[in-house]
Amino acid sequence: GVSGTVANFEGVGCMGCHGIKRAVHLNGVASYEFEAKQDYLFGGFDHPLLIRLRHFLIRLRPEQHKADLARPVLSSPTLCATCHAQFMDKDMNNWGWVKMQDEYSAWLNSPFSQQHQQTFASDKEVRCHDCHMPLVDGEDPSADAQGKHRSHRFLGANTVVPMLVGDDEQLLKTKQFLQQNKMRISIEAPRRKDATQTRLALDEAIRTDTQTPFYLYLGEDIEINVVVSNIGVGHNFPGGTLDINEAWVAFNVHDASGELVYQSGFVQEDNTVDPDAHFYRSLPIDRAGNLVWKHDLFNRVGEAYKDFVAAGESDVLSYSFRVPEWAKGPLTMSATLKYRKLNERYARWALKELYQPIPIIDVARSSLAVPVKIRPEVEINF
Repeated sequence: GVSGTVANFEGVGCMGCHGIKRAVHLNGVASYEFEAKQDYLFGGFDHPLLIRLRHFLIRLRPEQHKADLARPVLSSPTLCATCHAQFMDKDMNNWGWVKMQDEYSAWLNSPFSQQHQQTFASDKEVRCHDCHMPLVDGEDPSADAQGKHRSHRFLGANTVVPMLVGDDEQLLKTKQFLQQNKMRISIEAPRRKDATQTRLALDEAIRTDTQTPFYLYLGEDIEINVVVSNIGVGHNFPGGTLDINEAWVAFNVHDASGELVYQSGFVQEDNTVDPDAHFYRSLPIDRAGNLVWKHDLFNRVGEAYKDFVAAGESDVLSYSFRVPEWAKGPLTMSATLKYRKLNERYARWALKELYQPIPIIDVARSSLAVPVKIRPEVEINF
């Protein structure tokens, strides 16, 4: 936007999408043909009376309005590819062709596109529109016979813009959108591999129990697996600008008295995240191998790190620690998948005097209580 003008706050206007005639290709970066609409009488005038007259004429003879603003491409996911797939070419970065974010290809490779060999997650095609522009009730003239039309809130994962403009409703709905149980996290119980076989009579009540018991010993070195699953996001999680988005797993262990046994992924005093946490993000680098952290992607030639959870897939993380001798059982383990639209370093640099702490959203949570025992000095088999 242009500082000091309304363009700095306008964002993407209606014609940004409704003026697109067709998608030229799927490489992105505004890969579309644009065609301006034909104005009705008094088009472009902002007098209230003239606006009402123009709207009356549109309702009276809507054919041209529909032809101009409801082109077939609007209902196709290829429309989204025109902007949500990106690349840099040699004439932009003086290096060569570099692929960047691509939500369209991620969706195409997902079970939800119905163009993928694994279609178990959905029995029908789920388009970008179906999640980000769901049908809602309203009195809009474009509503169908059931009084529903497509929401134009475009809910996704951007918590920064509504925060900066004070749109509390949009911020709340964005948070709710992120917490729709489309991402899940679970802690695998530490099933024992050293169970003792004895000749003691088996209690009849547990004959049908297929789960082996789990517990930990004081002083034991253990490894706990945490599983992060993408069961409902139609593309990779997180999507979009992976270099400035920040998603990570917070894993904490406390004993029965509340004493901290282990932690990973905590937020530090300066509002940055524990650097040893497991992040879902990318770290782009320039031709000298330096981190490109200001989102100046024309300097990007590759990535030092990139991790995400693809649609319909899971990621397994392992955490190792020792159960302290002083711990009081049971140990309570908690795992949380967290998301912040901008990492702290970039937020402070980009927002400057407008800076305020970016909301941290708990996308998914899980907990597990594990009994703690004293390891017997002698094991006796009967």
